[in-house]
Amino acid sequence: GVVRVVLPNDREGDEGSSKFMEVLRDELSPGDEIAIKPGKSHLTYHGKHVPVTDMVYLASGLGIVPILDQIKAITPKGSSSVRTSSVVWLNSKRGDFDLAMDELEGEYMKYPTKLAVSCIMLEKDDKDNDAPIVLEGNKEMEEAVPYFNAGTMAVVCGPKRFAEKARGYLMRKGYPENCICVLP
Repeated sequence: GVVRVVLPNDREGDEGSSKFMEVLRDELSPGDEIAIKPGKSHLTYHGKHVPVTDMVYLASGLGIVPILDQIKAITPKGSSSVRTSSVVWLNSKRGDFDLAMDELEGEYMKYPTKLAVSCIMLEKDDKDNDAPIVLEGNKEMEEAVPYFNAGTMAVVCGPKRFAEKARGYLMRKGYPENCICVLP
């Protein structure tokens, strides 16, 4: 089979990344064959409200890739108990949206009544250059992320600092900790 591997164009934010990313970027060429063993990353819902009927996804940067896979798996009719999904994709650079905008738009066009998509440009936090986003007080963010309702699961995926901030943001919007899944 063929696997599409997505890497950022620059090395900014690579701290803590695996040797695998370094090898992909520096030692392999398009068309090279490799063997990959999947990691332990998966979604686990620990909430009390079942079935899960609504999904809220918060992504930043490359975090959109696994979320797009989830959308493709749960959105077709009869594929899951999920009735609606909201994807909120946040980036501090406009070019970062080029990564998966066409695919995300294609999914929205197929399922406009089941899928809501918001792409939000965020400003850097002047106090902390390593933390690329400020979630609190962002009007677009407030409108895009619904308050918690029973049966909702939230998934966060992106750089570690983004994930920490997004998780805290969801909890302030009423999401119980056991209804939030943070993907590495």
